[in-house]
Amino acid sequence: MKIAFDTSVLVAGLVEAHPEFERASLWLDAADRGVVSAVWSTHAYAETWSVLTRLPLATRLSLEAVTAILESLVAVQPPQALLLTDYQAAAARCARFGSRSGAIFDALHLVAAERLGCDALLTLNVRDFHRLEPRVPTLAPPPQLLLPGAP
Repeated sequence: MKIAFDTSVLVAGLVEAHPEFERASLWLDAADRGVVSAVWSTHAYAETWSVLTRLPLATRLSLEAVTAILESLVAVQPPQALLLTDYQAAAARCARFGSRSGAIFDALHLVAAERLGCDALLTLNVRDFHRLEPRVPTLAPPPQLLLPGAP
């Protein structure tokens, strides 16, 4: 199974204080162990950095800590670079469905997952993606999909 992570899953799976940490970290761990083939985009890298540096935690993560967290992910699975055609396809999709502003960021995750041949895009914000008519066969929040070998 080849899956793509959106920012919501990456952030939740990287921050123990996040309310969805347990659900999301299962998928990050599965990817780390090679149970699933996982991808994420350079867009997800930038967006995750942005969210991690502004999270309202009791103790805010330092910029150095955020960079180290992301680099540990890069060491396991380098992000896939987006192409100009990905940005064009994301903008066209938003225009086709009348979606404005930040919807393009969701569209970029979708376009990347589709181009990379993913079986699923994992997100904690399913409704945000449904408005863009995803073509990935499965769009599900963790742990709606069953991990291979899970009880």
